[in-house]
Amino acid sequence: MELRTEIIEEKQSALIVSKKGYLFITLLKNELKRVSINPFSSPFIPKIVKMFHYIFIINETILLEQANKNKNSVFIHIFFGKKNHSTNTKLFPENIKIITINGSHLEKDEIDKILWFSLSKSVESILNLNLSQLVRNKIKFIPDLNLNYKKFITKKNLIIFAFFSFITLHIAFIPFLLLSFFFDYQNYLAFKKNTLKNINNSSLTNEISKKLYSIVRPTYLLFGVVILPDNLIDINDKSQLIFKRAQSLMSDFRGLEEILFEQQKSAEQKTIVTLRIEKIKNNLTNIQEDINIIAQKIPIKNSFFDQIKKQLIEQADNINKTRKIIDYFQKTISQEKTSKYVVFFANNMELRPGGGFIGSFGIFEIGDYSIGEIKVYDIYDADGQLTVHLDPPKPIAQYLNVPHWFFRDSNFSPDFFTNYQKALFFLEKEMKMTDFSGGILLTTTAVENILYAFNDLYLPDFKEYINAKNFYLKTQLYVEKKFFPGSIQKKTFLSSIVRQIQNNMNSVDIKRLFSQVKKSFDEKQIVVYFEDQNFQSLFDSNYWSGRVIEPKCTISAYCITDYIFPYDANLGANKANFFINRFVNLKVKIDAKGQIDHLLSIQFKNDSPAEIFPTGYYRNYFQVLLPKNSILNQVTKDGVQVENIDQFDDQYKQIGFLFELAPGKTTDIKINYQLNEPLKKGSNIYQLVIQKQIGAKNSDLILEFELNKNISIINQNFSPIVKDNQIIYNTNLLTDKIFFIELTKE
Repeated sequence: MELRTEIIEEKQSALIVSKKGYLFITLLKNELKRVSINPFSSPFIPKIVKMFHYIFIINETILLEQANKNKNSVFIHIFFGKKNHSTNTKLFPENIKIITINGSHLEKDEIDKILWFSLSKSVESILNLNLSQLVRNKIKFIPDLNLNYKKFITKKNLIIFAFFSFITLHIAFIPFLLLSFFFDYQNYLAFKKNTLKNINNSSLTNEISKKLYSIVRPTYLLFGVVILPDNLIDINDKSQLIFKRAQSLMSDFRGLEEILFEQQKSAEQKTIVTLRIEKIKNNLTNIQEDINIIAQKIPIKNSFFDQIKKQLIEQADNINKTRKIIDYFQKTISQEKTSKYVVFFANNMELRPGGGFIGSFGIFEIGDYSIGEIKVYDIYDADGQLTVHLDPPKPIAQYLNVPHWFFRDSNFSPDFFTNYQKALFFLEKEMKMTDFSGGILLTTTAVENILYAFNDLYLPDFKEYINAKNFYLKTQLYVEKKFFPGSIQKKTFLSSIVRQIQNNMNSVDIKRLFSQVKKSFDEKQIVVYFEDQNFQSLFDSNYWSGRVIEPKCTISAYCITDYIFPYDANLGANKANFFINRFVNLKVKIDAKGQIDHLLSIQFKNDSPAEIFPTGYYRNYFQVLLPKNSILNQVTKDGVQVENIDQFDDQYKQIGFLFELAPGKTTDIKINYQLNEPLKKGSNIYQLVIQKQIGAKNSDLILEFELNKNISIINQNFSPIVKDNQIIYNTNLLTDKIFFIELTKE
């Protein structure tokens, strides 16, 4: 068939009738315009169509009546993939043309064919277009929202929409809450590094989550599931407050540091000190309460969250202790009369029972809203003024060949209070110093710990930078090397360090300072005694006062107390303890009769590189405190029985003997003893106290229990490895240890 297109008159019009928005309609309109025909479209056929020359009707019933009435209009029926018309076209008027299309996605070529057929005066009335498979796979149409929205808005769809809207509204706060927790964690990491500047991101997401939750909380309350989201919201809220208060706390501490060491303060400055201390106390109290609330509201119970809860409770307890210390500090500093304190600098690299050889001491005063400068004295300046004789402890006289007892050797007891009392005697006799309100012992290790909170300290007198890592070596260089009694180099060096610590308090890392001080207290590198017993009780209860413990059972059941306190006294006049390592092993064996036997093994290893000062032989007068009612069976050194043993029975059974250990060598001390109090039939409580020496290094500790078959463990306050009737516990002697074991004997 020859296709011809003739334009019979200009500006003819065409109507396109379709209930669906097919893509090809746009192409059809464009092609109609190209041939000067104005296209119109409608979803339905109007009653009057005589104004349209061409009427394209898509997928609708053939309009015979309309065609007969409008002979001047051409009705072009287009059908896609179906036949909605009679096959007998002879019954149709001449102004009806039918186009059948296999597919619905038409390209420009197909549109041209449709136009040629529709506008042509050809006598043929049917056109069949078979689209390729590729074209048929592209079938698309643009939905007509005006026609389809009624199909979407059904009762079922409305219910589904309402349900999902309800769910979305009630969980909308969760993403913001989780995001706020993430920001809290980032703030925590920044706070640890002292890089926390603001908490705006966390605060914003926290506020959004709270407002969204407040809208839906009644629903959670109605269904009885309000506790979990309430707790999470509270935890997040309290975390925000803790960060804000911690920032304020750090600021107040820094402001206090800048003014505390100034002397002769004005009334205004004194008021500032009081206000800052009060603000610090209030912030600490609030932070403690917030931490306790968070610990209580942690909703999940497992090992991970239990550990977090335990750490939070410990931090709250530490804050409470800090607040009590600040209470005493405030009381002391606000008094018009100054309180005087003595600081003992003990070199634990030359370890003595009370923490180390006392090479220097300092005196400072607190009162009238100021902390006075610490005046450092060399120990030999004081000992050179001693005019009375005091018999020294036997080991000092026998192994050091010193006939008199001096201040420098006064800490020969493992109990700090005893040593403090003895030091007061020497201070009065040698320096005419009295009326002290307390004493503090700092070991060399404690000073190193404190220096970790500072940047490098420059000492102008020595043109040296001092930090935690080089402190001991520099001390050896400027204090011990070429030292002689009467020289001032030790006093000058330590005074310079103390002065620079005071001068650099404005740049100290507050959190690290408190952390290192607490670590030193816990590990007995700092011990204290205060005349104010109410204040001292705080340190006693935390084992920070360096006291020898008197073991007592507070349990009403039958209780057996056991006690071990090993300690060293370096009498070699060197600093060998820098290279000494100890390993402690205690085996406790309980037989069928309930008899308790012990084998205490302590291995000493001397890693000194040579016999040259300050290293060399370790001449150690080793002592052990045991229960008074214990029976000592045997003491051996490297398998050989030690014969020359000093033994005293007072509050404890005290044994002591001297041994030497060459550089690079190891020795094993074994002490076998027995308690004369056996287990009784039935339930028993066994309490074991192992004390750490002031100033001693942290030693590995292995605890082993071997029980007869008729004895069973019911409970214990530690987590050992259990095998048959033997339990093993690996730990360390960082500080004093107390073990409780509940046993039953058949």
